Amino acid sequence: MSTTPRKHIGPLRFGIVGCGGIAALHAQCLKTLLEEGVAQLVAGADPNPNQRAKFTETYGLPAVATLEELLQRDDVDAVTITSPSGLHGDQAIAAARAGKHVLCEKPLDLKLAKADLAIATAKEHGITLGGIFQQRFAAGPKKVKRAIEQGFFGDIVLAHCETPWYRSQAYYDSGKWRGTWALDCGVLSNQSPHMIDRMLWLAGDAVDVLSASCDCGKGRTIEAETVAVATARLTSGALATVIGTTLAFDGMPQRLLICGTEGSAQFTGDDLTYFKTSRPFEPDAVMPEAIPVASEVAENRSSDPLAMSHQGHLDNIRDFALAIREGRAPLVTGEEYRKVTRVLNLIYERAGAGPFGKK
Repeated sequence: MSTTPRKHIGPLRFGIVGCGGIAALHAQCLKTLLEEGVAQLVAGADPNPNQRAKFTETYGLPAVATLEELLQRDDVDAVTITSPSGLHGDQAIAAARAGKHVLCEKPLDLKLAKADLAIATAKEHGITLGGIFQQRFAAGPKKVKRAIEQGFFGDIVLAHCETPWYRSQAYYDSGKWRGTWALDCGVLSNQSPHMIDRMLWLAGDAVDVLSASCDCGKGRTIEAETVAVATARLTSGALATVIGTTLAFDGMPQRLLICGTEGSAQFTGDDLTYFKTSRPFEPDAVMPEAIPVASEVAENRSSDPLAMSHQGHLDNIRDFALAIREGRAPLVTGEEYRKVTRVLNLIYERAGAGPFGKK
């Protein structure tokens, strides 16, 4: 079959796979994109009858019990996958084989082999596979990306990524899949991927994970890690650290440091709170050395997983739909998406954590 992604005329018609949690944010974005003539929501799929009933009541659209039923619909051009992480790869593969474009929430899958199979299947069937890394569309990360690519940071020597968040036992008890190795994993795979992606996007992909430790089940009755620390070497030559926990009461902002010989930057939450280069960069947009952190107040994801603006998702989904219309690759491709899954797998393997550490 063709490996060239198909173009699409008219609004791209989406079915949502998994109608709980983050699905509402996707639905909100698709409503806006319908007004733009770019995309629209037409149906949902969820095995939970209560979720299906809520979806139909909220959006006035049909909801089916299985992915297979959704993929059989002629009015579905693409699916957006918002189900538990351990299901993503298999669902993306099934959708690609059915000829549907695939947009997947993070991560593409918990296992690299399954993520790679999803990418290969999408190419085989000529469909577009994209992911949700909405932070790439924000002004701060894009500014730092431009500066690094244009040489204003010199040599990147150090990167640091931290997620000191808080999740109660009640959060983990809210779904049997939460905190399991099969469907969720822990703080690195659930809470940290967006910031890890930002680090890899800006400072370079990981060459290898040098050391890693995971405290699994510490402080919470779950299988996977609630505390983790890892070090890595990046393609830029930089050393990098990745740390995360869901036990930091009652949640602090995520932080990312990018340190170069000619420039450095710091993100606190989604805000670019430090940016300085030895040579002037975009002088019309010079930032002070410190900026009050506002986004974590308005969007306290450190303790509330759904407290977020929809703007990043809106930009991400719009880019995906327009990419299909224009016959180009989206900003977040499957190949870009797999980088985080690869790093997570390397960390778990190095730490000997759960099934990833078993030979």
